[in-house]
Amino acid sequence: MRWGRIFAVVGGCLIGCSSPRRESVTPVVARSAIEVPISDPYEYGIDRISRDAGKAIFTRTGVGDPYRTGVPYPIFLALLEAFPRTFGADTQALAGKFGFVARAANPKSEDLDEREGLPIGMHLTIDPITNVPFVVTNCALCHAERIRWNGGAATVIGLGNKRVRIHAYDAAFAEITHERGFSAQHLARLAAMQAEARHLAWPERYRDILVGGTVAALDKRATERTPLRERTEHGLPGRVATIESFVLVLGQLTGRAISYAPQVGWAKVPDVIGFAHRVTLSWDGSGEGPMDLLAVEADVAAGVRVEWMQHHPFQGASLGAYLRQPESRPGFPGKIDRALAERGHKLFEDNCSHCHGTYAADGRALDYDEQVVKLEDIGTDASRTEAATDSFERAANDPALTLGYTKFRRTFGYVPPVLTNVWARAPFGHAGQWPSLAVLATPPAQRPTNIVVDLDALYDLTTVGVATRATGEPGTYTQDATSPGFSVAGHPFLADLGATDSRAVIEYLKTL
Repeated sequence: MRWGRIFAVVGGCLIGCSSPRRESVTPVVARSAIEVPISDPYEYGIDRISRDAGKAIFTRTGVGDPYRTGVPYPIFLALLEAFPRTFGADTQALAGKFGFVARAANPKSEDLDEREGLPIGMHLTIDPITNVPFVVTNCALCHAERIRWNGGAATVIGLGNKRVRIHAYDAAFAEITHERGFSAQHLARLAAMQAEARHLAWPERYRDILVGGTVAALDKRATERTPLRERTEHGLPGRVATIESFVLVLGQLTGRAISYAPQVGWAKVPDVIGFAHRVTLSWDGSGEGPMDLLAVEADVAAGVRVEWMQHHPFQGASLGAYLRQPESRPGFPGKIDRALAERGHKLFEDNCSHCHGTYAADGRALDYDEQVVKLEDIGTDASRTEAATDSFERAANDPALTLGYTKFRRTFGYVPPVLTNVWARAPFGHAGQWPSLAVLATPPAQRPTNIVVDLDALYDLTTVGVATRATGEPGTYTQDATSPGFSVAGHPFLADLGATDSRAVIEYLKTL
């Protein structure tokens, strides 16, 4: 079977423009032969397509062979102990450093993940060959968020994590390869101590192989991903460089030299609640093909081998089934002026529904037809649309890779999102450039261009968005709207309604 190769085709990313530009080329790394067997823990076996199986993939197991996508848990703990300034000394500190949703350890839990206090999105799976637990990740690492407001809080699975710093986490594994303590001998000693203290399986016959293999793999990964790390080292929380992350894997799979665009095409981690109504899963609709394939393609960039996909054909379909039936979400926790919201409902249907669809009283989309709004009409930042270069597009459409199942196209615009549960999804826009609905309702020329975002503060139910501070005050990060990729221009439509009518529309959006 060769169809597994199509999973490497990129769709969760935005487009490039056709105007001439200088391109920087990343080195091509030849596709290597499989050097180790595939580890296939029992929990990855799916004998029938089901939503429950998809939920397990999204929230627990993830997709892929632990030998390629995970780290032996004793070594993972050894890395935390050896490099606490880089990773944090324990899993709670790790979560805080990289924006993962922390989970307190529960020594009495029968669930190993909970017992060890792993962040949401990390999972311990048992390798059937060695019986050693491996740390793997799942979708919830980036697509889960704990949102707090005055009087309450909720952990929402599927909501884009606005704190996660996934590129910084990737870079941390490269940074330690240059540290004094990064040696097989040192890590082997620490791993053995951690395994003994926590009563983890750590057979002597496999220790040298696992430690040596992990050290070699991290060294190799650090070298291969140097261009990507250099481009993403200043990324803001909750943002990913999707196109750039696929440059390396497309080069490996096609053997071609693939170029980077001059500017990084940053995008916020999306909320998956709208995927049930989408025919593509990207901000721009660039990746076309069966949703079940598009749903798992990001795992290829994370290291999943296509051979694994061949042996687990029901994973993508089950994940797709789960994404089509999202779990219920908390409603807007503040006061809603129902009379104003009803007026806003009429204004929304007259002015906004042709792009964003229509909705039932409980926020479910009733009629949504995915479309791309051209850049010249929406006026938002163009850096993301320039992320895919000519060489990227050619590689992503290589027939030897896609077999005709998927297609990558530059759409020169953005897809208006489904707005279910929109109140909780700030910051808004494809790059998270608008911190609140109140800012989005402000005329573009009057929007703040230097924004201090405070993710540690309570969610702002008045502006309906993340809390911001005045320039010069402390915050989680400063967003400079003059930087490529983060312009606050565009989407004037809400502001064009005027202050009174835009406030009515926002009141209606709280009800979704």
